[in-house]
Amino acid sequence: MKNLIIVIGALCIAFNTLIGLIVSVYPPFNFLMVDLSIAITVGFVWWLADSALSSGIKIGLSSWFLFTGLVRLICMAVMPQTLENNILLLVAMGVLIFEFACAAVAWYADKK
Repeated sequence: MKNLIIVIGALCIAFNTLIGLIVSVYPPFNFLMVDLSIAITVGFVWWLADSALSSGIKIGLSSWFLFTGLVRLICMAVMPQTLENNILLLVAMGVLIFEFACAAVAWYADKK
């Protein structure tokens, strides 16, 4: 299962990079940020598959991480190419912090 997660993530990153290199209206900054977002989501899901959390928490968090990863991906794909005054980058970083908080709470709650 863990290897399948890595393979699917690598294929998604390769496909996105290929689109970024072929389509001229898809700026390099954006497709690299989308690649990073995909890698982070794959990392979260892989961590869940490898963790000793209960099955119910794994299923719920996997679904949640895939949804929030999609939100981050959309923010990264359409955000402006500058870091200055970039609201969508702030939203994506807020979602990422929220994902880390959810993972920490789930890990702590499952240990009790």
